[in-house]
Amino acid sequence: MRSAIARMFMVTALTVGAATPALAAAPSVETIVIDVTFTPPQLSAACGFGVSRHIAGTLTVRTFADAGGGFQRELDVYNLTETLTANGASLTGRTTQVIAVEPRVDGTYTVAFMGTDFRLPVPGSGIAFGTVGRFVLLISAENDVIDVLQDVGDAQSDVVAICGALSPGG
Repeated sequence: MRSAIARMFMVTALTVGAATPALAAAPSVETIVIDVTFTPPQLSAACGFGVSRHIAGTLTVRTFADAGGGFQRELDVYNLTETLTANGASLTGRTTQVIAVEPRVDGTYTVAFMGTDFRLPVPGSGIAFGTVGRFVLLISAENDVIDVLQDVGDAQSDVVAICGALSPGG
C-alpha cells in the first residue's frame, strides 16, 4: 500500500512537472498610435495635382528576451487605415502587417514582412496599389541588406487608376 501511494505521488509530481511551461520572461509590449497626414510627392507629381495621404492606426511592438535579458526576437504588428484625398474624392486602403525580426548566430538577422501593405482598392479597377505576401530580408550586423531570402505574393501599382479616381470629376 505504501509503495502504491508513493508511486501515485511520483506520477502526479512528474505529470505536473511535465505540464509546467518553461519559465520565460514575458515580452515587453509597446503600442504606438499613428496619426499622420502628408503629401506624397511622387503621387502628387504623377497625378498633376496635390494628393493628401492620412495614415491612422497602431503599431504594436513585442520584444522577446532570454532569461538574461538578451534580445531573442521582435514581433511588430501594424493595423492601419490609409486614405488618399484630392479634389473632394477619397480612396481608403488598409495595412495589416506583421514584421518579425530574428537574430542569427553569425550576427546577421532576418526581417520578415507578412500580410498586406497599403492595399488600396479603386472602384472599377480592383486593387490599384499595395502588396500582400511575404518578403524576407537578410540584414548584416551593420544594418545593410545582404540578400532577399523570400519574395512571394502580389504587388500592384496602378497610378493611372488612382489619379483617375482622385481627379476632378473622377
